[in-house]
Amino acid sequence: MVNSFFRVHPAINIGRVGNSKDYYIAPETAAGKLQDPSTGLFGGLPTQHGTEDTPIDSSDFRDAEEKVVRQAARYRIYAYDTGQDTYPSTDPGREVKIGDKIGDKEIVDIVWTVHLANKKNNAYTIESANGIDEGVVAYEDGHVPPIRNPEYGDELSNEERLKQLVIDAGPRAIKSSKGAASPVEFNATTACCHAEQSGKISEIPDYPVSFPSDYFEMYNYDGPIETLGQLQIESDTGRLIVTGGYGKVSGIKVNGKEPPLKDAVDNDGWFDDTSDGPVNAVIVFDDQTTSSVVGGWFSETDPGYAPQTRNVVSVWDDTFNTWVEELDLVPDLYSDGKYNPSYQVSFLGEVLPVFYAALLQRWNTNFASKAINGHNHMAQITFKDNPKVQIPNFKSLIRDPNVSEENDVGVKMPLALGDAMKRFLAVSKTQYFMLMQWFDGKCIEDEPAMGGGETLDRVVMENLLGGRYSPGIDLGFIVRDVHLFKVNWKGETGPFRINEEPLDYSKVRKGKPFLGVGYLPLRTAMVQPGDLGKFLSQPWHTDYNSCAIHQTDPNPNNDNTLYWSWPAQRPVQVFPASLCAYDVDKKVWNLGGQLYSIRGDNLGSDNLTHTDYPQKEGRYQEYTDYTANWHKVGFVIQGSQIKTEDGGNYGSKYFLEVASQFNPTPNGDPTGFWPTAAIPKSKD
Repeated sequence: MVNSFFRVHPAINIGRVGNSKDYYIAPETAAGKLQDPSTGLFGGLPTQHGTEDTPIDSSDFRDAEEKVVRQAARYRIYAYDTGQDTYPSTDPGREVKIGDKIGDKEIVDIVWTVHLANKKNNAYTIESANGIDEGVVAYEDGHVPPIRNPEYGDELSNEERLKQLVIDAGPRAIKSSKGAASPVEFNATTACCHAEQSGKISEIPDYPVSFPSDYFEMYNYDGPIETLGQLQIESDTGRLIVTGGYGKVSGIKVNGKEPPLKDAVDNDGWFDDTSDGPVNAVIVFDDQTTSSVVGGWFSETDPGYAPQTRNVVSVWDDTFNTWVEELDLVPDLYSDGKYNPSYQVSFLGEVLPVFYAALLQRWNTNFASKAINGHNHMAQITFKDNPKVQIPNFKSLIRDPNVSEENDVGVKMPLALGDAMKRFLAVSKTQYFMLMQWFDGKCIEDEPAMGGGETLDRVVMENLLGGRYSPGIDLGFIVRDVHLFKVNWKGETGPFRINEEPLDYSKVRKGKPFLGVGYLPLRTAMVQPGDLGKFLSQPWHTDYNSCAIHQTDPNPNNDNTLYWSWPAQRPVQVFPASLCAYDVDKKVWNLGGQLYSIRGDNLGSDNLTHTDYPQKEGRYQEYTDYTANWHKVGFVIQGSQIKTEDGGNYGSKYFLEVASQFNPTPNGDPTGFWPTAAIPKSKD
């Protein structure tokens, strides 16, 4: 008799676009955490496909044709014997595969179903939304922002809008027992299908698959959008591999020409080939009985240009804060509306990663030596050190998220821009509480024991951009909304699961859109394929290009100092490995010139990134140029993973740019050191 129950892990996983057919596996270790103290190797590196845990190196970001390799998401199934009522769970679970025994039954197959869609064009505008944080009314009390593409109907539920503006590849199913068979495409010609509860795969011949060229004359960069990705089975393990799109972008022609591409995040009529959707499975036993599995989610987004650089505030930090304060995740930490002043925080799990995140920012920004030395000092603090001796002014350094006036104080940490009408970024309230507990000596060294599945759930979110969702890169401000998640998490479900709408494919009708409006913040509607990505930039390219350095927004004091948006996820100023030189006598690497990660290939008027205005540096001056050249951007990786010609490496101390296709020679020294200032009268 089978008494166990099963979950897909990670609960949410991230694919990343690339223009290559090749792929590596999404990171299964956390950025900002030391994986090997003896070598200094940090986590966050993707895994070479075909291996269990071999990290990629600098040669793996591009294929033999110098195209950007995609990041695929790998999913596993864990079995649990007891229902969960605490976090972390007292039952760590165990991964199960074909051939494993559950009680007296043997698993003979695992049948996976994934449904991918892109709803960005049938969504509300982002620029005017400002999230759902305190004091923001974009989605409160019946409010909603203006919609994208209003000329196709003024309601998101309009059937023609749903048909024409949603890229819906439909569901695909695949059996683990097939092993490393040919990948299953999410395109218009591969049959839609899904797994029945019996484990049988049923085709859906009338499913209304929809791609932009079905309805519009399109202007395409690098070819039309014809697929949202592939499914395949990892050979030998039976795990699921989901790869997404190729970074393509396509716009509805206006009078036979390329449509305008002028906004950082809201560009009507433009499509990209990112997507998201549920990942479900059915386990088949040798007696032909089956068991359902608590599903996960796949979401695809921008390339990971600096995978080992941790965000000071990650998606994990924001999500954990939501679950702690609103969903009773860790009552010993927070209950009855307040934090427990006796709670012992984990130094290695909750404190040191914040310090390492601050340390690693320097490789993607133009910090002056004083800031670098300060961050270096913080990262060298150990559990045994007395915080009040090491950083006596610690409480005055950190921006307090509980004090609204500190949103306008730019000299505190983190030194980055905020969102939701806050000028500057603050750590989450849970992060702040934990940092202050450490400072007051209420701290243990190690993290609580956690099972492999829950570790994967956390690691994925630790590697994602949090804090500043304007609109974000990986996931948006919606992670602050409890309605995004299955709130009844105790028992079989577990925490951090997307509140997935059950999709009844028996209701498919030919020519009728199957997906509807779906999830909206602060509403009760459940989450459909495409609902996570629709709160991000359309297309992603414009937002990535924009988010180098900015003045604060809002900027009531007319502050002309320039700050960073997403330095961990979107490197601004970098040190190319090709400009470093080895000092044989001192046996150290000397850093070369620091350049913008996005920089022109030519000098003078032919340089498409050139500008006389500091607030516009480090990006293409026209969005169309970045859209055509996004694949040239390089990657920031730890020096120990960068090979030298003599078979050595650059050492673990440095994080350097590799695989850039931009000119490595600096045109003077364009980056300078922070603080830098905007020129008030720009040509914007």
